[in-house]
Amino acid sequence: MEPVIQELIALLQIGASSGDERAVADALRGKLEEIGFTVTEDDAGSRLVEKCGIEGNCGNLIAVLEGGAPGSILFTSHMDRVANGYNIHPQLHEDGLLTSDGTTILAADDLSGAMAIVEGVRRVKASGKPFPRVEVVFCIAEEAGLWGSHLLDSSSLQSKIGYALDSPGRLGRIISGAPCRACLSCEVFGKPAHAGVSPELGVNAVTALGKVLANLRDGRLDEDTTANFAFLSHGCQSINIVQEYAKVEGEARSAHQEKLEAYIEYFHAYCRKAVEGTGATVKTHAEIGFESFNISDEQPTVRLAKQVFQDMGIPSVAERLGGGMDANNLNSRGIECVGLATGYDKNHTIHETLNTKDFVGACEAVERLIWAYAATV
Repeated sequence: MEPVIQELIALLQIGASSGDERAVADALRGKLEEIGFTVTEDDAGSRLVEKCGIEGNCGNLIAVLEGGAPGSILFTSHMDRVANGYNIHPQLHEDGLLTSDGTTILAADDLSGAMAIVEGVRRVKASGKPFPRVEVVFCIAEEAGLWGSHLLDSSSLQSKIGYALDSPGRLGRIISGAPCRACLSCEVFGKPAHAGVSPELGVNAVTALGKVLANLRDGRLDEDTTANFAFLSHGCQSINIVQEYAKVEGEARSAHQEKLEAYIEYFHAYCRKAVEGTGATVKTHAEIGFESFNISDEQPTVRLAKQVFQDMGIPSVAERLGGGMDANNLNSRGIECVGLATGYDKNHTIHETLNTKDFVGACEAVERLIWAYAATV
């Protein structure tokens, strides 16, 4: 077993979740400082609760390694994971696949990305040759809605080009686009009354919300745009009271900002119209959480990645992702950033796997990307 795989397995066994990345951050910080990085931690963890209700115990790690050559290149991955990410027992199989023991996720999403970044830069540093400034950002709370990168203190970053090692698929997959997303909610306000004695005196917010949901456009709206409403809540838990409050929460995504904004405008108007005549009122809210990005094959990030994979003898494809990633927020800050697959599959489930050959290749790809970028500066 290659030492870097052993190192990854040890990292995978450190429990974590969105808001509880402290132990993973400490482990990664140690690895970065051993290479020679200057590592700082921002205050994103303390600000999570105001954004998404999560109490954070750790901020984003921002690491800088000066190499003495011109230019600056950035690599990023996230330190959190979805639920069921504690007490992981990785299993390496004869076919080279790494899995959990079947009771938890594996957390290759996204520690395989973090470890590939560490190992790739470690090799560059060990070469003894001058290299460009390398910036590494390890984010918190990505799985909770990209909140770590949203709250990232990027004031010290100099890079204009970056790579997020965070995508399912085989090595060679390049994520050159991802949608923007808005969080949506509709609150309905009615009037309480005794449901058996005087229901006519009440206004049922649940019934009014049903009218909202009956014809609200959701699912696949067009080739670029989706909407989904997932959470329902209400006030009183008793069935003998006409409900005075009900709420639905959901999201909308689109590859194009103008389409998302058009849906938001529709959502506000539709909800108000849907409750007309019921006696209820509504309050709608929409907040764009992250912007979309679409990077062409001719732009530097994709061009360099394709060159590196070609040199490695690996077929590559640049395609758009249906979900968001930290690259969304980095692009919105002026850092051209695309995603790279590291070989994991079935992430977010107990069936998650990591192709260790692809993972080792991702380590090499990070190393090669730094040298390929250096040749362009």
